[in-house]
Amino acid sequence: MTYATLLKLLLADNVYDVLKQNEKEIFKLIPELAVCKGFNQNNSWHIYDVYEHILHVIANTDAIIPLRVSALFHDIGKPLTYTVDDNKVGHFYNHWNKSIEIFQKYETKFELSPTDISLIKALIYYHDLNLEKITPEETTKMINSFAGDNLKLLFALKRADLLAHAPERYNILTDIDNQEKRLIKQK
Repeated sequence: MTYATLLKLLLADNVYDVLKQNEKEIFKLIPELAVCKGFNQNNSWHIYDVYEHILHVIANTDAIIPLRVSALFHDIGKPLTYTVDDNKVGHFYNHWNKSIEIFQKYETKFELSPTDISLIKALIYYHDLNLEKITPEETTKMINSFAGDNLKLLFALKRADLLAHAPERYNILTDIDNQEKRLIKQK
């Protein structure tokens, strides 16, 4: 399998099934993804291991290359950042930075444009950020990271990510929708 083939697989309508059917070949291309398989998150927010979570996030996105590639890599750094607190709850502090590092190992192999590469990195970086807890300056920086309508892709990824969490967390979808409306007006 080539990286170009993987991009084609990521655009499939039944992307979850297609990726599962080809996972051995995909793991050869991106070994860090294989580490995610069976990696228990030990956190009530999550109902899947890291790999299954990633697949469900991809399946919850539209077939847009930067969106699906960012979904593929958004949590790939979690096994490398895993910590357990005193209550035996798993955490993945700053996993987005590690996920970006891993993506950077492969970015040229996908033969993406520099614009798409920058967009994917921004999507990975901001996908898990609680926008209610950042300063106005950080909000402006984030907004400026997304040209044109690409800010909508961030919120599409945030929704897809949340829908691959435990269902009792779905009430946060309203918050994501409200944040998107507010920030798009601000842009």
